[in-house]
Amino acid sequence: MSKPSVYGYDYPLQSVSHTIDNFSIKIPAKYHFVEDNECYCHELWFVKDDYSSDISINKLNFEKSNLLDYEDLLYQAAEFSLRLIKTKLKDNFLFDGRYEWFDIGERKAIAFRYENKNRYSGRIVITNVAGVLLESSALLHNDRNNQELLSELFKAQNSNLESLTY
Repeated sequence: MSKPSVYGYDYPLQSVSHTIDNFSIKIPAKYHFVEDNECYCHELWFVKDDYSSDISINKLNFEKSNLLDYEDLLYQAAEFSLRLIKTKLKDNFLFDGRYEWFDIGERKAIAFRYENKNRYSGRIVITNVAGVLLESSALLHNDRNNQELLSELFKAQNSNLESLTY
């Protein structure tokens, strides 16, 4: 039995897709694709039209150990991502220690929420598509405690990932 995300998957998507390598993904409504031409930090980067939030997707180069099962691999990748964010934010990092396990179509996913206590709230989702680990990052830049805006953003993130095809 599949387990849905607490945020759902019913955020409207544009008919426009963006393709990178062999992956195709639909852009959430009210978002636009941005080419990261300064630091090349993101494989795909979608910014909300009012610039209040963004969603990025990156491939993770994470070596799978034969000792790890699929869920352990996702968890280890999430832990690694969490440590990188914590290192970057230092004393401004807030994390409640909870992970969300859910399904995106036939794929398993793990997610966690965090905050930069002075600026923004975010959520990371790790999933595996055709043998490639992907990290989706969603950031709300303003009103970091606005649960309605956060839920809408995380629903857009889930819908975006659900549209991903290989």
